[in-house]
Amino acid sequence: MANGKPGRPKGLPKTGGRKVGSVSKKATLVAQKLAQTELSADVTVEAIRRGALADIGDVFTRTGDIKPLHEMTEAQRWMIAGVEVVMKNAAAGDDKVDRILKIKWADRAKYVEMAAKYHALLTDKVEHDVTDALLAKLDRGRARARGDA
Repeated sequence: MANGKPGRPKGLPKTGGRKVGSVSKKATLVAQKLAQTELSADVTVEAIRRGALADIGDVFTRTGDIKPLHEMTEAQRWMIAGVEVVMKNAAAGDDKVDRILKIKWADRAKYVEMAAKYHALLTDKVEHDVTDALLAKLDRGRARARGDA
C-alpha cells in the first residue's frame, strides 16, 4: 500500500491479475491456429491451382440448384468469395417469406494470372528512363572499379 491506498506493493511487476510467467489463453489459441494453418509456398501454390482450375459446375446439382455447403468439397467452397442471405417475399401476394442466396464467386481471372506468373508465362514489364547524367555516373563508377580513375 502506497500513500494509504490499496494496490500493488511497490517493486512488483504489473500482471493484470494473471500469474507472473503465465501466457494468456488467447495467445495460446492464436499460436495453435497459426501452427495448424501454416502459410507456406506449397499452400500458396495449391490455392492458386485451386482458383485457376475451379469448375463452377461442380457446385450445382443436376437440377440446377446449388449444393448445400456441407455437401461441397473444400475445393468447391474455395470458389465462393462471399454469401449474402436475403429474406423477403419474392412473389407478391403469396404471403411466403423466401430465402434468397446471393453468392459472390472468387475472381478466377486473378488466379489464372497468378498461375501464369508462377510458371513465367507472364512477366511484368519494367521500363527505366536513363539520362545522359546517369550514364556518365555509371561510366565513372565502372572506371573507378577497374582502377582507371
